[in-house]
Amino acid sequence: MLDKWRTIGLLRQGLHIATIVSATLLPIADGPDYTATWDLVFGGVIPAVVPIFVILIGFDLMMCNIIRESREEEEVHRLDLIRTYHRWVGGYGLAVFAWFIAPALIP
Repeated sequence: MLDKWRTIGLLRQGLHIATIVSATLLPIADGPDYTATWDLVFGGVIPAVVPIFVILIGFDLMMCNIIRESREEEEVHRLDLIRTYHRWVGGYGLAVFAWFIAPALIP
């Protein structure tokens, strides 16, 4: 499994790690606090970057779908693997963000 994950590329690996870490830290985030302390990280930065990472994963997923049409069989298999990982990590990030933001959207 780890060998397959290494084939997706360094930038995608970094995007996945950043998404998983920030989405995992999101449940301990508080409400907005914009003071110049570490509270800014948990109250402002993490809630802002999780949806950005999910959108980036969505864009890369879309590009993998487009590129997949004109590639050879081996590259298609690699792109399918990337798409699978993107769906799992993006789904996790989206689910955690929806759970975090739902109390603010639903009265």
